[in-house]
Formats: sequence, structure tokens, C-alpha cells
Amino acid sequence: MLVSLRCMELKKYIAIRYNAPTGFKPSRWNGTGRANLDPVWLVERLALFDNYCAPSLENQSMKDFTVLVAFDADTHENYMRMVCDCVAGIDVRPVLVRPGEIHNARFNALVQADTDADFVCVVRLDSDDALAPGFMERVDHYARREIAKGAVDEQPLYIAFPQGQNFDVATGRYTQHDFVASAFGALVEKRSPVMKGVYSDHHQKMSARYNTVVATAHGALWCIVVHDNNAANSLRGKPIDTPSFSVGRPGFSPKLPAVPVAKGDAASPVGRTAKASRTFGNLMRFVSGQPLILRK
Repeated sequence: MLVSLRCMELKKYIAIRYNAPTGFKPSRWNGTGRANLDPVWLVERLALFDNYCAPSLENQSMKDFTVLVAFDADTHENYMRMVCDCVAGIDVRPVLVRPGEIHNARFNALVQADTDADFVCVVRLDSDDALAPGFMERVDHYARREIAKGAVDEQPLYIAFPQGQNFDVATGRYTQHDFVASAFGALVEKRSPVMKGVYSDHHQKMSARYNTVVATAHGALWCIVVHDNNAANSLRGKPIDTPSFSVGRPGFSPKLPAVPVAKGDAASPVGRTAKASRTFGNLMRFVSGQPLILRK
């Protein structure tokens, strides 16, 4: 009975580093400021989040989790509210990060204050990627199993999810992409003021830093959305005709004309393709302070 009660004292989170002021280059909008506050970047990222990441959160088979979204503290509150409102039926909380602050520490502080559960499990997710409908169910299974074993009593435990897929926005193609050190991992640990946090190290180093279990599943559990605004990603893996799960909201078409940006020096984006969603109307609405239109 004691083990059963301990297993129930678990709170799950998904932590998304949206536009936290970490690792962004200087603005390419006007040559000054931070790129994570550029109107073009924010409008495009909102479309990617709303059409790929958000529906994958809504479609989880288990919904007993909270989503934490880290924003640059200088992001307009209306924009942050719109991002959080993209996800229907899920508890979504904004986490404000100021330049110089560490987003992992901000996530940990909110988790520490948010719950009385003995154990917490935090999943790392990028704002332009997607999770399979059964992802959080698998997280729950492994987290509770390892807590019941006592594997998390003395130190954190990392859960690696190697089975995934890629989706190319430009072509609509899927590939099977298995990678044991993928960015889609979860850290289970005792809730305390000295928690390590799922962003305590680069995702490829987490399994070397913490005790790790490798999750298995029938099919992909995550999907990297490949688009031209993420230089770190390219289509990897074996082409497949039928994906384990589909991404994107029904009826969404990402192939839209490119948006012109402010004229200037090398600060202006040049030579981009129209892979990601860029609507001139939303850019103009953003610049003029009007509400953005996500879906018709």
C-alpha cells in the first residue's frame, strides 16, 4: 500500500523554451535588440506552435500534466496570452525569463512552488515539434515504475525516448528517425529546492549525467518538424509512406508566400524559402499592435 501511495505522488510537466533569452543572435529585424523578440520570428513561431506543437498536446491520451512555456520577460503580454491559449483543455502557464537568468532555474522554481507532490517529472519539448498521442502515457508508465522501484529516491532519473520521426513542412514527407539521445526526454526527481531540471544539460549529455532508462514503444513517440527557420534541423532518417502519427491541424497549409521585412543592412533575412507559415497580414497586425489571426 505504501508503494502505491508513493506512485500516486507524482506531478508531470512539459517545459517548453519558447523565446526565453538564451542563445539568440542579435536582431535581424532592425539590427538591434534580440532576435527572439523580432516581429517576423514571433509571428512565424506562433504559427508553427499553433499548428504542430499545440495540437499534439491537446491530443494526449493522458492530460494530467501542466505545460510551462518560457518567454523572454520583454515579450508583450497579449502575445504570451495568445500562445498559451493555442492549447485547449490543458493547463498552460507562462514562465518569464529575464536576460541573464537561467530558464532551467525558472522552471525549477515554478515546479517547486506549484505542487506538494514528492516526485516531479518534467519533459523537454521544443515549441515547433510534436508529441505522439501516447507520449505522456509512456512517460507516466516509466516514471511511476521507477519511483516504485526506489530508483529516484537518491538521485534523478532520465527517461530517453529514441523512437521518433521527422516531418518536412515543405514537401509533406515523413521519415523514421530513431535517436537514443533525442531532445525528447524526461527527468524524474524528488521535488526540492535543489532539483536539477530537464534543461540542466544538453539533451545529448543527459543520459551520461544521470541514471537512464530507455523507453520502448510500438512506433514513433515524437516528431521533429523540419522547416527553414530552424537551421539546426534537417530531414533525417528513412523515408516512410505511413507515419506512426500525423502532425498539423486539419486543413493547415504551410506553403505561404514569404513576408518582406524591414530594409537594412545584413540585418534583414534574405533568400529564405516559404516553408514556414509567414502571413503578411499577421506581420502587419503584430507591428501595429492588432490581434493576430491564427485559424479561420
